[in-house]
Amino acid sequence: MKKHLLLSTILLSISMLFAFKADEQHFKGYIEDSVCAASKTPMAMGDRVTCAKKCIKKGAAAVLVVGDKVYKIANQKAAIKYAGENVVVDGTLTDDTIQVSKIALDK
Repeated sequence: MKKHLLLSTILLSISMLFAFKADEQHFKGYIEDSVCAASKTPMAMGDRVTCAKKCIKKGAAAVLVVGDKVYKIANQKAAIKYAGENVVVDGTLTDDTIQVSKIALDK
């Protein structure tokens, strides 16, 4: 009986882990600073990287731009090193904010 209870508990725990992962979404876009993203003025890739790094260093928040949509990023440290770069982001979306679980360059 104890073995069955233990096995049931383990299987339930594992299934709950997968259930939380199912809420994650996949986004493709670029990391921008909140100031420039709000201006909606398109920039060339080289200028975008330089500007985003400079503005984030001065205190602007890193955001993810996907098409016309701008998402806030809950865990800023995950995104800062990708400032201005095209990225693929996995994370959980709540309202307009992404809790990033994984981020990588989009090559």
